[in-house]
Amino acid sequence: MIDAATFIEQAPIQDQDLLLRLNLYFDVLDQRLRHGQGWFIFNAAGSRLNRIAGFIQAKLASDHASVDSYLMPWRDFALSAYVNEVGLTEIGPGKDGAFQTEAQKREFELARHVTEDTCARLMYSDMLVLIGMRPSTWHEASFLDRMIDERYRQRLATILLTADMPHTLESEFDEVDPSGMLWSRLFDRMYETSLVAL
Repeated sequence: MIDAATFIEQAPIQDQDLLLRLNLYFDVLDQRLRHGQGWFIFNAAGSRLNRIAGFIQAKLASDHASVDSYLMPWRDFALSAYVNEVGLTEIGPGKDGAFQTEAQKREFELARHVTEDTCARLMYSDMLVLIGMRPSTWHEASFLDRMIDERYRQRLATILLTADMPHTLESEFDEVDPSGMLWSRLFDRMYETSLVAL
C-alpha cells in the first residue's frame, strides 16, 4: 500500500492540494468508477507530470490492483493513432482485396492485431490514464475523439494529463481541426464527467 501522506508531504506546495484531492478520489474509487468520473489535469509537465502520473500509478498498483486500468504515455497513443488511422491503410490489401506478398499480409495482420488489442484497452478499460496528451496531427485528434466518445457513452473513467493550459490546448486542437468540433466535444465530455485541476 502506498504511503500517500509521505508522498504528498514530499511534493512541492503547488502539488500538495492536487495530490490530496487525488488521494480522496482513490479512497472511493469504486464509487467514482460506477459513475465514470475521472480527471482532466492541465499544466502537468516535466517533474510535475512524472509526480502526478507516478502517484496515480502507485495508487492503482498498490490499492486497486484488481481494477482494469490502462496507463499510456502520449507518444504510445500517438503511435497507435498513426498505425490505426494511417498505417493500416497504407500496408493493407489493394483495391482487389489481395496482398502483394505473404510478408505484406503477415505485417498487416500483426499490426491489425496489436492495434485492435490497444484500441480495446483504450476504449473499454474501467480506468484509462493518458499521460502527456498533446495532439499535433489530425489522426491523433480524431482517434482521441473517438476513444473519448466511446468511453463517455459507456461512462468509463478517464484521466487526461496535459502540459498545456485549456486555452493553449484548444489552440493546438484548432490547428489540426479548424472547425473546433473535436476540442468542443472533448472538453464538454471531460468537463461533464471529470474533476478538473490546473
